[in-house]
Amino acid sequence: MRRALLLIATLIGTSACVVVPLSAYRAAISNQQRINRVRLGQTLAEVEKIMNKGPEQRSTRLRFDGLSIEEWTYVTDYIHHTDTTITFVGGKVDEIRVTPWEKEKD
Repeated sequence: MRRALLLIATLIGTSACVVVPLSAYRAAISNQQRINRVRLGQTLAEVEKIMNKGPEQRSTRLRFDGLSIEEWTYVTDYIHHTDTTITFVGGKVDEIRVTPWEKEKD
């Protein structure tokens, strides 16, 4: 009886938990530490060197005046479910912002 109660308590306790592989958690921490060194005005090449890799997500578009807009996104916090997006305008960092993950719709 005691084992059954312990098993039920364990299942209930873990059902509310999110399991993240340790390697993914560590990669997010590394991403955040590297992003902390990124500064406005740096070039794409400078940021890629700081990050030691390309973006995990990337989007590009042209602005109305012909300048290129490029956004690089990295997972930076599994606990708070956030990414950090670095926006380049004309090839230089123009904005660094934290963006929450979109919640799945039921």
